[in-house]
Amino acid sequence: MEPWLIGILVFLLMMVMVFAGFPIFVSMLSCAFLGFVVLYGGDPKMALNIFTTYPFELGANYDYAVLPMFMLVGALAGETGIAEGAFSSMRAFLGRIKGGQLYTVVAANAIFGACSGSSVAGNIVFGKLAMPELEKSGYSRRYSLGCIAASGALSTLIPPSMAIIMYCMVAPMTLSVGTALMGGIIPGIITALGLCVTVRIIGFMHKDAIPAGGGPKVSLSEKLNSLRLLIPILCLFGLIIGGTFFGWFTATVGGAFGAVAVCLYAFAKRLPFKRLCFSLWDAAVMEAGIFPIIVAGQIFSKFISDTHLADYLSQAIANVHAHRFVVFLLVILLYVFCGCVMDIVSVIIITVPVVFPILVGLGYSPYALVIALCFMCEIAGLTPPIGMNVFATANALRVNPSEIFKGVLPYFICELAIVILIGLFPQLVTFLPGLMS
Repeated sequence: MEPWLIGILVFLLMMVMVFAGFPIFVSMLSCAFLGFVVLYGGDPKMALNIFTTYPFELGANYDYAVLPMFMLVGALAGETGIAEGAFSSMRAFLGRIKGGQLYTVVAANAIFGACSGSSVAGNIVFGKLAMPELEKSGYSRRYSLGCIAASGALSTLIPPSMAIIMYCMVAPMTLSVGTALMGGIIPGIITALGLCVTVRIIGFMHKDAIPAGGGPKVSLSEKLNSLRLLIPILCLFGLIIGGTFFGWFTATVGGAFGAVAVCLYAFAKRLPFKRLCFSLWDAAVMEAGIFPIIVAGQIFSKFISDTHLADYLSQAIANVHAHRFVVFLLVILLYVFCGCVMDIVSVIIITVPVVFPILVGLGYSPYALVIALCFMCEIAGLTPPIGMNVFATANALRVNPSEIFKGVLPYFICELAIVILIGLFPQLVTFLPGLMS
């Protein structure tokens, strides 16, 4: 049997196991082991060698220390009031205009993304902060919930993004984490503006969904004074991203600097010791949940590489002369399909070994692909039946997920359009890093 055919059959078996409810890492490890045995003529020695050396090598890899560091930064950012500061500052500027409270949710998520790196954190924090005020002001409950769920995806684009860092680490080619993180800034700004435009369109099409502006007047001095609440985020952003991009230190060291900085800020804010320990525990639990998937994904990626499946598919696409943008759209559909039942980490780990080499081989910028596909992983989490971002928001607010799915559709369309725009104009990603270089 041809190696590439073994790769396809094992990949399909793995997907069947995932959709049947088996844990992601169990599905990948078991299928990779079976695949190695079949690929090397029924001899399990190669599989046993890989399964005994790869986990240790990955666990001892210094670069992977960046993940728990940024998880700790995100956990403490929520506990220290950084998110509340961003929300209060944006509300001072935007709260009184029509749709202003939803604009505030979008802007605060974009700013909070500069230190959290996690969309789920934004969903939970701003859901609890904004939803009571939105209902009190007469905003449509459905579209408010949808806006909160969709705005969390901005944390995937605004650096430091956990998804972008992870994508760079598992990609089958060497990528600069600093360059990839900088590449997400312009798409992040465009997405924030697009979500605000979507709110405006909803208000135009459904007159009762968005109430007229109003509320207590905020003086100019109060607005300017509220900007001091953004100082911790700006300092953290400048420390991590500036140092990483300009080569002062690696992304791993940047994560350590950020973790130390946010810990010092927590001490300065007199954060109770119990809440500090809870943040440490929360970061450790998240890392414990993600790392087995990373190990399994790297082993499965090794198997896919040995079958030359990506090379075969690239050649097959070249032979039928499919336009690269058509292939890009097919990959987008695959991500929507996977996002229906999987979280962002699982989608990245499973799909990268196959789709990334194909699209790079067709001429796409690898950095544009990192941003577009990471963002696609995130917004796929807005789709039923198991959209992770929707369920995180529903769990935080104790509401029925179906209610959020109904309201998130216009925002999902907006964000999907941004991904397609990146596919058409990769310069949106590559312009800023190129300019800074």
